[in-house]
Amino acid sequence: MPSHAHDLTNGPAPRSGSDLSRRRMLAGAGGLLALAGLAACSAPQAEQQRASATEADEAPRTAEEALARLREGNARYVQGTVKHPRQNAEARAAVAEHQQPWALIHGCVDSRVSPEMLFDQGIGDLFVTRTAGEVLDDTLVGSMEFAVGSPYEVPVIVILGHTACGAVTGTVKALAENPKDPQAPGEIADFIDEIAPVAREVKPEGDEAAHIDQVVRANAAAVAEKLVERSAIIRRAVQAGRTKVVAAVYDLNTGEVQWDVAG
Repeated sequence: MPSHAHDLTNGPAPRSGSDLSRRRMLAGAGGLLALAGLAACSAPQAEQQRASATEADEAPRTAEEALARLREGNARYVQGTVKHPRQNAEARAAVAEHQQPWALIHGCVDSRVSPEMLFDQGIGDLFVTRTAGEVLDDTLVGSMEFAVGSPYEVPVIVILGHTACGAVTGTVKALAENPKDPQAPGEIADFIDEIAPVAREVKPEGDEAAHIDQVVRANAAAVAEKLVERSAIIRRAVQAGRTKVVAAVYDLNTGEVQWDVAG
């Protein structure tokens, strides 16, 4: 009886060293099996992610194919389901000695409008040129001609404006202060001079923000039209059906690109 009371007070008798060793071995084996199972489950997923990041999609050959890919990428960006394709070390190495871009995006210098991000594309997919308000100059047009010429012959050029554009806003304000001769410091005056003729043609509707966005749309369309008029090389590519020049506007709030905008 005393012995039984002692057992209740002090708990079960201590286990032998061999029992503890067996328990530790079983626990360790169970942990290894769990890790192996986790690795087996994650391996296909990791492989799929690597494949997505380096996928060698065939470059679009027509404007329709290129625009469809841009639309799909922008839809992923808006929905928060971006793939970030071709943005790893393997992709970088793959294009180190040769590139095959399939579109040129000409946009504003605004830090919030990064073409590779908002179209969810990767290294080597896009030519990108940028100026305040998407205005054109000789070296810029030459860069676009380079993209349209051999061997690249990109099937589409997108002139990409964006809502609440600072260059457009500055132009509209300068026109309000001096309608006949808008002023700006330094060489900023150059893009004011380029945008002002377009802004003068846009009748204000709604509030100031709405008016700015109306000028943004008109300016993107005007730049697209002017590019074809200005460059014989691009004009011939358009006439031959090899290249299409499209105006679009990016919405800073929604992330969505509005296509085929008109002035």
